[in-house]
Amino acid sequence: MRKHSGGNPLRVGMTGFVVLADDEGAVVAAELVYRPDDCLAVRLVLVGPDGMEVTWTFAWELLALGLMYPAGDGDITVRPVPDPLAGIEVALGSPSVARVWLPVADTADFVRRVRRRVGRDVGGIAPALDQELAAITSEASGA
Repeated sequence: MRKHSGGNPLRVGMTGFVVLADDEGAVVAAELVYRPDDCLAVRLVLVGPDGMEVTWTFAWELLALGLMYPAGDGDITVRPVPDPLAGIEVALGSPSVARVWLPVADTADFVRRVRRRVGRDVGGIAPALDQELAAITSEASGA
C-alpha cells in the first residue's frame, strides 16, 4: 500500500508500570504514538530497564473507550484503574499475559490530541485504501 505522508507522528511520553504473568512489576518509560499513515491505530512503546523496546499496536478508539469503562474483548483490553493509581490499564492476553498501567492525565491528553487530527488523516489515506482495494479485487477476479 502507498504510504500517506500527511504529517508528523504524535508522541506522548510518560512513565508506566508493567506487571508480567508472574506478577513481577517494573517502572518503565512508555510512549503513546499516533501516525497519520496508520490513523486507526496507536502504538504503545515500552522501554525496559535494559533499554529493550516492546511495541503493542491496537485501535486508538479502544484506548479512548478504556478511559471511561472496560473495553476490548480480544487479545488487548483497556480499563480504568481506580484510585489510588488513577490510571488506565492496558492488558495483553495472548500469547502471554502482561498489564501496563499508564497515567490517566497523559493518556487522556493523547486521546484528545488524536481526536483533533484523525478526521483529516482518515481523509488523506482514503485514496490509498481505494487503490489497494482495487488491486485486491483485480487479483481476486484474475484480471
